[in-house]
Amino acid sequence: MMARVVEFSALGGPEVLNIVEKEVSPPERGEVQIQMKVAGLNRAELVYVAGQYLVQPELPSRLGFEGAGQVVSVGSGVTRFKAGDRVAITPAFKQNAYGVLGTVVNMPESALEVIVDDVSYRDAAAFWMAFGTAYGLLVQSGGLIEGGAQTVVLNAASSSVGTAAFQIVSAHDGVSIAVTRTAKKVQGLKDAGADHVIISDTEDVVGRIMEITDGRGFDIALDAVAGEAGETLANAARFEAIMVVYGLLAGTPSAAPFYSMVSKGLRMTGFHLAWSLLDLPDRRKAAVNHLNDGLARGIYRPLIDRTFGFEEIDNAYRHLASNTQLGKIIVEISE
Repeated sequence: MMARVVEFSALGGPEVLNIVEKEVSPPERGEVQIQMKVAGLNRAELVYVAGQYLVQPELPSRLGFEGAGQVVSVGSGVTRFKAGDRVAITPAFKQNAYGVLGTVVNMPESALEVIVDDVSYRDAAAFWMAFGTAYGLLVQSGGLIEGGAQTVVLNAASSSVGTAAFQIVSAHDGVSIAVTRTAKKVQGLKDAGADHVIISDTEDVVGRIMEITDGRGFDIALDAVAGEAGETLANAARFEAIMVVYGLLAGTPSAAPFYSMVSKGLRMTGFHLAWSLLDLPDRRKAAVNHLNDGLARGIYRPLIDRTFGFEEIDNAYRHLASNTQLGKIIVEISE
C-alpha cells in the first residue's frame, strides 16, 4: 500500500520537513495499520527534528507523536483491536522507529487506546499527550487529590498541557495559578480555566503567589521552563510542597533550590509521559480510566488553538514554534 508521509533527512526546523510517497508494508507481529484522520502537534517534535530530544532521529526519519485514526488491519498477536476500530495513538513507541504523520501508518498495539463513544477523531488526537501529561504531573507525581483544595502553579501555561491542567485541577477542587510572560494571553488563560494569572515580565511572581495563597505558598508546581524561572518558582513553595519538572524551555536546567529544599522540605521530581506513565501498566490503567471517564462525560475537553491541512505541515510547526498558540494545534490528514 502506498501512503504519503512526513519525513526529514536533515536536522533543523520546519523547513526540513517533506511529504513523500512511501510504500507501507503490512503490519508485523504486534503492529496495527491505521488510516490516519488527525494528528496533534507537540513541542517535543520540534526538539526531535532539531536533534535535541531525549531520543535521536535516525535519518531519514518519520515524525509525529500523537494522533487518531481507523484500524485498517492488524498483525499477528494483536488482540485488543480489529479492522474498523477507532483508535488514539499515544507516544508509547520508539520515536526513531515510527511516526504518526502519514495517510497510512503502522503502530505498535501498545501505543494505542480506544476512542470512547461520541468522542471525535479531532478531540482524540488532541487529548492524550496533553491530558496524559497533565494527569501524570498533577496526580501521580504531584500528589493532587480530590477535595484537597490544593494550589497549583504552572508556567508555560498556554501550552496544551497547561490548558489541560486547569481542567484537571478544577475537577479535583484545586486552585490553579498560571504564569505567562506577557499580558497578551491573560484573558485567554482565564477563559481556558485558570483561576489566577501572573505576568512574569511585569509582576513579582513569588510575591503574587504568596498574596494569592494568603502567605502559604503553592502545594504543587509544574515547571516546563527550568532555568532561572524554575529557581524563582521554588521560592514560593509552602512546607513540603512538590515541584514537578517536565520541560526545558529556558534551554538550561535550574540550579537546585537549596534554601527551599532544606528550609521548606520542597521535594522535586521529574516526569516524562512515556517513561513515567505509559510504560508502567498500573499507572497507565489508572490514568486511562480516569481520563476516558472525564472525556466521555464532557468534564475534560482539549482546547484547540488552530487546525491545519496535511499539506500545510511546515506552517503548522512554524505556528507551534512561534509560541503564540493557546492550546493544541492539530493537522487534519484525511476525511
